[in-house]
Amino acid sequence: MEIITSLDADLKNEYPATVIALGTFDGLHLGHNDVIYTARDYARQNGLKLAVFTFSNHPLALIRPDLVPVRIISAEEKIRLLEADGVDYLINIPFTEAFASLSPDEFLEGLKHFNYRCLVVGENFTYGFLGSGKTETLERSGKKNGFEVIVRPLVKMNGNIVSSTGIRNLIRAGHIEYANEMLGRAYSITGQIVHGEQRGRKLGFPTANIELLHGEMAVPAPGVYAVTAEIDGAVYEGMGNIGNNPTFNDVEHVRLEVNLFDCSGDLYGKQMKVYFYKYIRAEQKFNGVEALCQQIDEDKKAIKAYFKKNSCPAADFMLYY
Repeated sequence: MEIITSLDADLKNEYPATVIALGTFDGLHLGHNDVIYTARDYARQNGLKLAVFTFSNHPLALIRPDLVPVRIISAEEKIRLLEADGVDYLINIPFTEAFASLSPDEFLEGLKHFNYRCLVVGENFTYGFLGSGKTETLERSGKKNGFEVIVRPLVKMNGNIVSSTGIRNLIRAGHIEYANEMLGRAYSITGQIVHGEQRGRKLGFPTANIELLHGEMAVPAPGVYAVTAEIDGAVYEGMGNIGNNPTFNDVEHVRLEVNLFDCSGDLYGKQMKVYFYKYIRAEQKFNGVEALCQQIDEDKKAIKAYFKKNSCPAADFMLYY
């Protein structure tokens, strides 16, 4: 997959004929997949290359930096998934003042390098200065300039529109299973394993910890989760806890702690990717260590029972769509 980071760069004189999926694609959820997969099908049926146009930063970073939402997919994961989906060209450019000032026609002119024969968008797609270009505008341009436009309806689940904003809200509320359904994959957070207080090891439940302070990713609601963790290419089932350790009252900020089942060894400094599957219970303060250990043991049993019934390690997790 070729990645293009600027429309002003010295692009090839002419790319092979393409179909381009256009959108912010800030979540790669089922709604975004619908647009991209429609473009992919069109490309295969018509012997074209598949291109995806998106932004390397959220448009609000320029318009209202204070309102930039947390990510529900990392930049690295987005690239990996798009490549796996068979994308030939990823047009991944920053949303800048110069770009924001383009008229709808100037925007389409900038894409001519890619020799597009068809553009695929969602029905809420806008483009050009202040979003002045709508799907109707795009369809008129297509008829005038000889390219096809496919407008996809918004994807709904249980009567609700699948959106990045909705998924963020679900994650924050702990409704991780429903968020995963809308994403079409298990939500994940990646970070470096850091030293903790070693208390889990003393209690018989050693944990691998990731700091969540100032993170860009959406953080699930405090509590205990059924998770899998990928480390050095191996995937382990585990028990994840997000919170401040209220029983001991000595963690100043939120941390993700994962008790990995069937994993041992020195993990400090390694990258760990944690996939969230099911919310088990809320964070709570216990009267003492014995009560805490008893509850942790119950949590572990519940999570093992969940994975026995729902075999879905991250390495084999299939997209819903």
